[in-house]
Amino acid sequence: MSSLDYRELAARYGLEPIPDSVTRLTQLLARQDADLEAIARVVSADPELTVRLLRVANPRATSDEEFTIETVEQALLRTGVGCVLLLAMGVPLTTAIVKTFRTMAGIEVRSVHPASVPPFKSEHLYGRIRFSGKATGQIELRMTMLVARRVAAAVLQSPEDHLQDPATITDTVGELLNIVTGNFKSNLCDAGLNCCIEPPQVQLLAQPASSSTAAGGVERLAFRGNGVELAVTMIVDPWAE
Repeated sequence: MSSLDYRELAARYGLEPIPDSVTRLTQLLARQDADLEAIARVVSADPELTVRLLRVANPRATSDEEFTIETVEQALLRTGVGCVLLLAMGVPLTTAIVKTFRTMAGIEVRSVHPASVPPFKSEHLYGRIRFSGKATGQIELRMTMLVARRVAAAVLQSPEDHLQDPATITDTVGELLNIVTGNFKSNLCDAGLNCCIEPPQVQLLAQPASSSTAAGGVERLAFRGNGVELAVTMIVDPWAE
């Protein structure tokens, strides 16, 4: 696995910096005494943050058209302000995933509703990165072995049928995780939420592993495109020490 600094990785692969709205939001939340109305104003001004918050506040909705809680204020009352940091960090994470797949593998993926990706019930590739400090949690990524082989082959510029070694596949996906999560770590530090981050751990699972839980909440993301489908779970406790 590469030992390059995360900021160097982000610069090398052209990952975008954290949006201004995310910076303002995480700075508010880092104080732990932020005014709810101030948080609502920042979230409402960012359409992507708004949609993510409403998805968390409407866990039973299988599409954005099924929301019963429709305003940021209502959603904050249901989820709590601690959940907003989790959602804010999802913005640069999504940007990093899209950019990294495009740059490293030539694969265009787009964010889709998480309910559109079915649970992984058979063998699949599972990657995890844990971080701890003022913000504690982990990022998990899952894809089928067919998708993992396709992604690894694209990164290595090798025909898919020539790539049969599971170790090569897991190492390649691990490098993707290294780059994708680098921007996430940088953003946490920029927001005053310094953390220690562990190297990616990638393995094959016969069945889904149980995700950890954290006081801040859980956000599920999904991406699809060009024969690739993956699920991402981000778990963050913003107040852990």
